[in-house]
Amino acid sequence: MGSVHVTPKQQVAVMVGAFSALGIGVSVGIIAFGGGFSGGGGNLLDPPSKEDIYTVGEAVADGMKLDYTLDAKGPSTALVDSDVSISFDQQADEWLTAFTIYNNTSTQPVGTEVLLSSRLTKEGQIEESARPFIEPIESSILAIRDMDYGGRDKYLKVGAPWNTIFYGATSTRVVVTGQETVETPAGIFDAFVLSYKLKDNTSKIWVVKDLPFPIKAQVYDESDQPLYSYELVGLAR
Repeated sequence: MGSVHVTPKQQVAVMVGAFSALGIGVSVGIIAFGGGFSGGGGNLLDPPSKEDIYTVGEAVADGMKLDYTLDAKGPSTALVDSDVSISFDQQADEWLTAFTIYNNTSTQPVGTEVLLSSRLTKEGQIEESARPFIEPIESSILAIRDMDYGGRDKYLKVGAPWNTIFYGATSTRVVVTGQETVETPAGIFDAFVLSYKLKDNTSKIWVVKDLPFPIKAQVYDESDQPLYSYELVGLAR
């Protein structure tokens, strides 16, 4: 008799069945096989768990305030050498979110309030005068809320996919590529690194489990030009 060819999918199915017989949930196999994990994490021997899930908005607390330095390009405007403060005031199951922006180290700030949902999506309107300042923040610091990988949960686990970026005729994945201790002016954090490439430069975003937005980022566009960078410089909670 000839040899039987076993595909990778069939191999995974056999392994999932074996682990199920040992009491390890089949969902682990589904996550490792169907979730797109790669690299050093998210495999059957080191599976992700519910504790690894990152939920946008879950870490917000009433009275929390985050201060950032930011350089970012929005759809039509940019913030350069700017200071941004974001504070949260709970309104039932929503957040009245105050933004204070000093652009180009200006002495006169721009301030506005926006109503956000529990998942930090926009519920209220932005004042027209503040829109040029808020748009670059939405496309940088707040961009984590818009990441999506087929509606799957986001895991803080090396190898976990977080987003698909489409550009030109191609696409790339945003993946958790590592875990690092990061020192910022706001403190020292145990962070997970989201990474991706559109050309040669590697874009990186550092995410912390118990904060609503990343603590640091350096992101490039498809021409390898800086798109945005920011760092957390102050934190009150």
